[in-house]
Amino acid sequence: MSSSNRNLARWAAPLFVLSGTASLVYQVVWQRILALASGVGVVSVSVIVGAFMLGLGLGSEAGGRAARGLSPRAALRGFAVAEGFLAVFGAISVWLYYDVLFSRFTSLFGNLATAATLEILVLLPPTFAMGLSLPLLVRACVTDDATAAKTVTWLYGINVLGAAAGAFVTPWLLLRHGSVAQAAQVAAALNALVALAALALSRGVDATPVETAVEADAPVKAGDATIRLWIALYATSGFLALGLEMVWFRVVDVVLKSTAYTFGTVLSLYLLGIAIGTLGGRRDLRKSPLATFLALETLIGVWAIGSVLLLASAPAHWPLMSTLIESMKEYRGQLGPDADAATLRLYVLIPSFLFLVPTIAMGMAFPALQRAVQMSAAESPRRTGLLQAANILGSLVGSLVVGLLALEALGTAGTLRALGLIAAGFAILGWRRFGAGLFAVPTGLLVALVALVPDNTTFWQRLHGRADARSIVSEDASSVVALTRNARGAYRVSVNGFGHSRLPYAGIQTQLGVMPLVWHPAPRRIAIIGLGSGNTAWAALGRADVEHVVVYEIAPPQKPALEALRARGEFPALDDLLRDPRLELRMGDGRHGLATRDERFDAIEIDALYPFVAWSGNIYSREFFELCRDRLAAHGMLVAWAPTPRVLRTIEAVFPEVRIFPGEVVLASMTPLPAHSTLEALDGRFGGLIDDDFRQGVTVGRPAERKAGDVNRDLDPRDEFSRR
Repeated sequence: MSSSNRNLARWAAPLFVLSGTASLVYQVVWQRILALASGVGVVSVSVIVGAFMLGLGLGSEAGGRAARGLSPRAALRGFAVAEGFLAVFGAISVWLYYDVLFSRFTSLFGNLATAATLEILVLLPPTFAMGLSLPLLVRACVTDDATAAKTVTWLYGINVLGAAAGAFVTPWLLLRHGSVAQAAQVAAALNALVALAALALSRGVDATPVETAVEADAPVKAGDATIRLWIALYATSGFLALGLEMVWFRVVDVVLKSTAYTFGTVLSLYLLGIAIGTLGGRRDLRKSPLATFLALETLIGVWAIGSVLLLASAPAHWPLMSTLIESMKEYRGQLGPDADAATLRLYVLIPSFLFLVPTIAMGMAFPALQRAVQMSAAESPRRTGLLQAANILGSLVGSLVVGLLALEALGTAGTLRALGLIAAGFAILGWRRFGAGLFAVPTGLLVALVALVPDNTTFWQRLHGRADARSIVSEDASSVVALTRNARGAYRVSVNGFGHSRLPYAGIQTQLGVMPLVWHPAPRRIAIIGLGSGNTAWAALGRADVEHVVVYEIAPPQKPALEALRARGEFPALDDLLRDPRLELRMGDGRHGLATRDERFDAIEIDALYPFVAWSGNIYSREFFELCRDRLAAHGMLVAWAPTPRVLRTIEAVFPEVRIFPGEVVLASMTPLPAHSTLEALDGRFGGLIDDDFRQGVTVGRPAERKAGDVNRDLDPRDEFSRR
């Protein structure tokens, strides 16, 4: 074996970092585009993520098989081909997914089974190529039996490090300063650079095939356990890791309030912990690999439950807790380019406290696994691919079971208990294999922590700023909805911790709901995007000739939460709303609902939503306003809140008739708007809730700062990322 071959892993390191970066950029970009087609919801997003992971798993397994008989040079060139394919596919992916699949075949996504099939088919080729990369690079870089485990660990660790970088730079750099299409082009350029560099490196790499001494499917003994036991353990580890990731991300979402920057920032910290653990755990340990692996999985469970319990129960006088509790009570999220130092500190400290130690432990488990199974340089690609496929399969099952079933049936608290019991299974296995010395205390601690997890309502009341016992919590797989009560008896409606509206009814939501009633001569059918407290829908039902109000709501727990509040009899207006037979609630993404149903409405209203909330770009884009225009009946009206000058410009780019009211409320139409309002048509529910300017039909001046063509687009959600 040549010296250049032995040093190849060192030279290939920056290439695999860039490959990991590109993969995470693609994941964020492709998920965003495909969610436009199938809807932003837990089921559709789970399908997209599942399709992504399925391709990775199949590619990893196939790559392990294919690489066994290759020479290092051929394997490195195979890696270059896979990266080159990704460069080409990435360069055309936005055109394929958005311009072709979404724009021309939107109707196919009305059926979940069809949508899932399409998404699997279109994601399989690129994700399969991504899965091929590690086994092929292992075949190229693993030169002898003694260093096989360390080399595989090194390659995996640097790839995850690149993925962490990709998760961070996508929101903070690529989407903040460019478009979705430009982000995909950057990733494609990285793949092209990696492919060319790999081809150049391959010239000095050994062209002699590595002899295979062991049959691929033989149950080979590997250290403390057979390869089949390690496959089962690593698959279960993947299930636990993805399940905990979903729990942690939900807790962070609620506590810190998600903005467009939250997911990428938190995912980056998660992956960084795994990379640190993987790269830092390459030293040989005296303990057996199996004992180390089981001990680390036990530690993951102990810390995961203990840290969440501490976050939910720590006294307010503890360091940082008073600041954190006040942050929980805030109405909206704050993470973004203009966030202050205290906010940025919380966004680093809280996720780090919750999962830095467990993710480092997850990373350290990988080298323990490799020390156990990598007994032969010849077999290293096959075992790498097989084990990675098992881990990805476990992660896929974990994401589906937790995301679609456990959170729905058990809530976050119950899901945390169940995951704790899985971690306890690792501890019990360690106790049986290695005795009580190492595992008795952590097993007992883990069982005790599982028992201390409170019921779901209490759990979430604590994580909503220590809300009082009269606050109402409702949760399903999609979200956590809380009606938190203040000292005056008023309630705030929060979705994943982020304020959406209030009770009793008043303010901008009432004004939005009333708008079509006083400006449209016969508003019989009205569609509303967003339920919130029900304020907008309640106002929209304020004329006797309104026949049907359809409300689309992406967070289904809002309805049972409002029903629970109605049962208390505190708000007659809420009772009127939920009993009104003209109201129809449709749970799901409102944009997707309008796109897949050929209906016409006299008015379409968009409930007030902050423009920096994650996915808000989907309803503040020119393409969405064009969809609304196409779903309006003759003389129909769009009613929206225009919180930024760019949102107003975007509406004006679609509708020739636009009127702006105090509070940035916009009325838009394709036909001339009436000169005078018809307040007399309203019923008596609005006394004192509509200001004088609105009663007089006063409009306000338009913002001065305008740039022609500077609008929000589906692929350029500028306001979501606060681009001025």
